[in-house]
Amino acid sequence: MITNHPEKYQINSIIARRQLLAKKLSDIRQQLNVLKSAIELMGQRREEIFNSTDNETIRLRLLGIDLDSLRQRIIAEEQNLSRYYSRFNRKTINIGVVGLARQGKSQLLRSLSGLDDSAIPAGRYGHCTGTRSIIIHNPDVEPHGEVYFYTSTAFIQDVLTPYYNELLNLPAPATIEEFEDTPLPPLPADKQQNLSARIKYAQLELYKDHLPDYKTRLKQTSPLYVPAQHIREFVAQDDSTGQRSFYNFLAVREAHIICSFPHENVGNIAFVDMPGLGDTGLVTEDWLISALQNDIDIIFFVKKPSGLGEVWKPQEIDLYDTAGGIVPEIPLSEWAFLVMNHVRSSSPNEDNLSNCERLVEDLSEQMKFVEELIVDCSDPEQVNSVLLQSILSYLDKKQEKVDLQYINILNDRLLQLHNLIKAETRKAKDALGLVAESTPFSFNVFNRLFRDTVKKLYTGLEQQVQDLRERREIPNETFQEYVLQAQENSYSDSGLPSLEQIEDTRNLLGGYKSACEHYLNYSRTYITRHFESLEIGLSKSVEAVKMQIVDVLKNVNQGRLNNLSAHEGSSFLKDIITPLQDQHPLLYPAFEMLVDFQISYQGFFYYRLRRHLDCLTPDSGKAELSAKPSAKEVLALLNAMHKIVLESLKNELESWPIEINQAIFATIEQFVDKVLRSENVMDEWQSFYIDNRAKVWPDSFQELSVSNGLRWQWQEATERVNTINRSILIAENQKYE
Repeated sequence: MITNHPEKYQINSIIARRQLLAKKLSDIRQQLNVLKSAIELMGQRREEIFNSTDNETIRLRLLGIDLDSLRQRIIAEEQNLSRYYSRFNRKTINIGVVGLARQGKSQLLRSLSGLDDSAIPAGRYGHCTGTRSIIIHNPDVEPHGEVYFYTSTAFIQDVLTPYYNELLNLPAPATIEEFEDTPLPPLPADKQQNLSARIKYAQLELYKDHLPDYKTRLKQTSPLYVPAQHIREFVAQDDSTGQRSFYNFLAVREAHIICSFPHENVGNIAFVDMPGLGDTGLVTEDWLISALQNDIDIIFFVKKPSGLGEVWKPQEIDLYDTAGGIVPEIPLSEWAFLVMNHVRSSSPNEDNLSNCERLVEDLSEQMKFVEELIVDCSDPEQVNSVLLQSILSYLDKKQEKVDLQYINILNDRLLQLHNLIKAETRKAKDALGLVAESTPFSFNVFNRLFRDTVKKLYTGLEQQVQDLRERREIPNETFQEYVLQAQENSYSDSGLPSLEQIEDTRNLLGGYKSACEHYLNYSRTYITRHFESLEIGLSKSVEAVKMQIVDVLKNVNQGRLNNLSAHEGSSFLKDIITPLQDQHPLLYPAFEMLVDFQISYQGFFYYRLRRHLDCLTPDSGKAELSAKPSAKEVLALLNAMHKIVLESLKNELESWPIEINQAIFATIEQFVDKVLRSENVMDEWQSFYIDNRAKVWPDSFQELSVSNGLRWQWQEATERVNTINRSILIAENQKYE
């Protein structure tokens, strides 16, 4: 026989719908991240324009665009989306159980879950629950716990830091070892009369005094599987007799208790067991905030009145207000239940039913709940027939409405953000004003000037290529000087030892052969040092040809680009490629190649030098001593090998300056081909000169307030923000189709 459980299917349906919402929220969060990057790029463009113009009107308009506020608002909405995503992406409906200590929360959870006090502890004499636990229904496994510990870093940040900052006005210890070894500072005098501060300080002392009892847990891998009968040792503050003998809970971030609930039709419901208010100080407050924001869908406020008389305690009213302030979007009257714990007794002084009823009637207008329920929390049958059925009915009728409230609130916030961005981009669109010059731009004048200039530019660059072609089979004079100097230094400064040094080394190493091998290795290294200066010669040779190209570009009778940058050589080329980057796909890579052009001694020549040094390697067999060598023989051999190396290098070194000219010619010819002969490259030169016409021909054109290149980049960045902003609004509206 198949048993239908409509409540279970309803819960599964709620979770499935939430999962779809979570996916949409994740998509919007990604779009917000893209939008934030687009606004940051817009900020970079604004800074570039601000620094490039002297027009105070444009500067003031740019400063009036509040990009920083938009970015901060996006970050806030990303955090909201993360919170909503965490809520809707869960695979359970979570019910949080809160209240002061000793109200029967643990009794209630045992009745709901079927667990005993080995898993859900309750103490006889005081606070018992030590850490937050999530009790999860799973009929397919044996009851057990999965304990998640703090790491050492998280323990310092999440546990110790709030105590040190709030109570002691001090930074927390940097490490667990420092916390252990350093005496705890006293509570400041101005807080010693404050009861709350003293209670929290006592909790900090507990962490300090019992660190040896739990610190190894901070290094333990999570989660730790714990059999049901041992769960209490990790979540409770005391044992079943009321003796405080457990301190593992101080290292526990959260415990998951998995079991089969008595009523299997509950489906994917989980209960979040919070320590009683005031149980564990500041950490409990942080847990409460985090749980209500991210992990709890329904709250049970549990209160057990005394049979002799009872009032609403200030701490309970504070707890209600605190919970309402953490999730201000939805009033507690939409998602919180009051559970009055009825203690049944034949003694009128112990039975509290009348006080439960009276307190429900006396609820102020400020404390409102979905429903007020009076149940005996120790009676599983009554808890499940009254309380659980009320919750299942609530989920069936109201949970979807509450979820929709969350989404509507989020939608309103995103719509506000959309409108703010729209208003700022409208300012951005008008910030640079219209493109205007004091006299109308005459394309005929420009075209005449451009054709004359570009013809001279082409001629100048072609002449450079022709000059380099004629010199490519002759040595590069700059580099040749460095080569000759390195050769001369190698002859004059051989680095070879004296006879006395050879004798000393022979005595140290135990033989002339060993001394000879030592100095062969040393000589090989010493020779290479003389040629390291070739790197400078190569750099100067390459820079010299870049200077020649720049001379053509800047010459008032050729390229006329002298007003674009005050720099020379490579620095000028770097200034040029910045305005080329976005709109000149042919010119930009050509100039970038020229800027990056270098010839490295290490990569181009050094390996060729090393070939000639092989004879100085002791194992090469090229340097052999007689059977009975002396210091003189060793020195003579070293001199001979040194001369052999330098003589073998002569022919090699003669070709290097020529090869440099060949490499320079090849690169410059390639550059000139790219900037003169690529298809459509003339259009890019024309565009570049139009953008910079006032600097190239100041007598004929007025300087624009903002260059066309920067203006285009600004418009592109602004339109990108607008496009993403529209897509976020569309995505949000589609949620309700």
